Amino acid sequence: MALKSPPQSGFTLIEVMVALAIFALAAVAALQAASGHISGLSSLQDKTYAQYVASNRLAELALQRSWPISDNKTGEAMMGDQRWRWQQQVTETVTPNVVAVTVSVGRAGDEGEAIQLVSYLRKPVSKTESSVAPQ
Repeated sequence: MALKSPPQSGFTLIEVMVALAIFALAAVAALQAASGHISGLSSLQDKTYAQYVASNRLAELALQRSWPISDNKTGEAMMGDQRWRWQQQVTETVTPNVVAVTVSVGRAGDEGEAIQLVSYLRKPVSKTESSVAPQ
């Protein structure tokens, strides 16, 4: 009489290898998605800081009340523990005493620009002009 062995249960080696390959592909896809998300956040943060630098420069120009506004002026500013470079360009408009000021901002040391912001500024009214009432 021959002894019968109990039936074996479990996975074969091929089934285990296929399962590991599927898990590895899923893990790589998850890492790529997380990496893309993190780099997107970094880019968004840079654009936000550049927007702040450009807005601050335009606010400075509006508060200085000097005329005419310098064209092709450049400078640097600190924002978010990083150094940013800005350049302003002034363009005449069809409206007298109104100019379009474009401020381009990028990281200091980098070639590209992160953002451009345009604002329209008018010539400040002097005290003698404001005291004269129109007839």
